[in-house]
Amino acid sequence: MAKPKHFRPQVGELVKDETTGEHVVHMETIGRRAYIRPPGGGVERDVDAAKLSELPGGPGVVVHIVPDKLSGFANADCNEADA
Repeated sequence: MAKPKHFRPQVGELVKDETTGEHVVHMETIGRRAYIRPPGGGVERDVDAAKLSELPGGPGVVVHIVPDKLSGFANADCNEADA
């Protein structure tokens, strides 16, 4: 009898945490520990990687766009004619 394939989610994939029943975002797996966080962002935590499962209907990807603040560029003088 063949061994069942282990579920290996991609980074950013929406998955089910079987320990809590919640839908979470998979961030990374190192060894047997998977690092997950809530879909809207929040505190990352680790769980047993074997306790993650694919959502019905296949994988979903969560994209969270965060505006970037300019770090010091707002005050930079970019006009070479003044130099």
